[in-house]
Amino acid sequence: MDTTSKIILVLFLVFILRWIVIYLLDRKGILERHNISTIGPILMFKTYKGQHFLEKIARPKRFWRGFASVGIPLVFAAMVFMFVLFLRVAMITFTQPPPPPNPLTSPRNIFLIPGLNTYIPLVEGIIGLAVTLLIHEFAHAILAKVEGVKVKSLALLTIIVPIGAATEIDEDELFGKPNDEKDENDIKDIEINKDNKDDEARPKKIAKSGERVRILSAGVISNFFIAFIAFLLFFGPVLGSIAPINEGVAVSYTMEGFPAANAGIGNGEIIKSMNDQEIATISDFFNYMEGTAPGDRVLIVTNDGEYDIILAKNPENPNKGYLGLSVYDIGGSLNSIKNLPRTLGTLGGWLVLYGLPLMYMGFLNNLATFYVPVGFASLFGNGFFWIARILLWVGWINLVAGLFNSLPATPLDGGYILRETLLKAFNKVTKDKERAERMSHTVVNFMGILVAISILSAILWQSWGYI
Repeated sequence: MDTTSKIILVLFLVFILRWIVIYLLDRKGILERHNISTIGPILMFKTYKGQHFLEKIARPKRFWRGFASVGIPLVFAAMVFMFVLFLRVAMITFTQPPPPPNPLTSPRNIFLIPGLNTYIPLVEGIIGLAVTLLIHEFAHAILAKVEGVKVKSLALLTIIVPIGAATEIDEDELFGKPNDEKDENDIKDIEINKDNKDDEARPKKIAKSGERVRILSAGVISNFFIAFIAFLLFFGPVLGSIAPINEGVAVSYTMEGFPAANAGIGNGEIIKSMNDQEIATISDFFNYMEGTAPGDRVLIVTNDGEYDIILAKNPENPNKGYLGLSVYDIGGSLNSIKNLPRTLGTLGGWLVLYGLPLMYMGFLNNLATFYVPVGFASLFGNGFFWIARILLWVGWINLVAGLFNSLPATPLDGGYILRETLLKAFNKVTKDKERAERMSHTVVNFMGILVAISILSAILWQSWGYI
């Protein structure tokens, strides 16, 4: 068992042990006495303060309703995009062999956890994730206040460490339960808030269909909005203030156990030649490697030294030579990422943006090595690159979180939004509310099963070489 597998196994065992302890504490009522509830292994530390703050933010009701209404078509577009993408992923896992074990396909990269995932740096990732979760949850709460639906509490979510925030919206008011069907949670909530005169005087609210969809869509729409602002700054003035120091083909990363890493080639080195053949572009590098075979001896000259290497077998083509490294064009990578927004009129452009950390890992990891801030940005020195990375990760994590939450599967927002939309459509056709509810639940549950199969098959497919 390799080091990565051992780390994952230990984390899994700690996770299970923690879950058992949480379950026992919850059964004994200890958590409830301290305003702590659970969602599976997640602890939710609740507070009943902050209601007036939310009400102040929600006061321009026309603005917030307009903001949500304009964004709803984007949610449905994202829903279709992600559903088709996940089905495509499922087809690949059933029709193609799993990838060979390497750092990119490591099971640790399945989880978008900063520090664990190879692509996501710890500090910038935590900042991006925190912004994403706070924006998402507070957007739901603000729209609930706008539509007059009760926000029971605000909460901090933790799994060993804090992972985000949450808002507890009254589901009876949001989804509509008759007044005489109060359950134990309703009674407890009344007891906890008995000193709040506003709640006592407040009439029971049942959200209408349009109100419900706006509340459910608010989190995804807000994530997309923050992603738009962050990317607007990143692809505009920030990248416009960065220039390359050198030109050439640089090493993005080396794979442990393969010839390049064994020879001591380091990340960031610039390849000058291979067996006396000049390597000036990415094409030069790949054209040379195309003519190699396992066992060939290659003398690689970089800006840091010379390396005499015996090529290994290419995991994807045993007849070809393999160095076990990834390269990128210093000047070409900058121009390529600058031009990415121009490709967003095509599906391919959006797929590249979705896979941005993988596509441009070399560029992101070597900003301070091969690039320099120019113009006004030079006043910040290398600190400007930190600003660039923060904007990138805030934008990307908000985008991915918004897209994932758009999937038509409960308990994700997209599942509830689709169910509500189908309920309204089926009700018009059948004129039978109960039948319409059954039909909408059936469709969403079926799509949820397809999504779950896609996710599970992708995890098993990517992890197959490590089992």
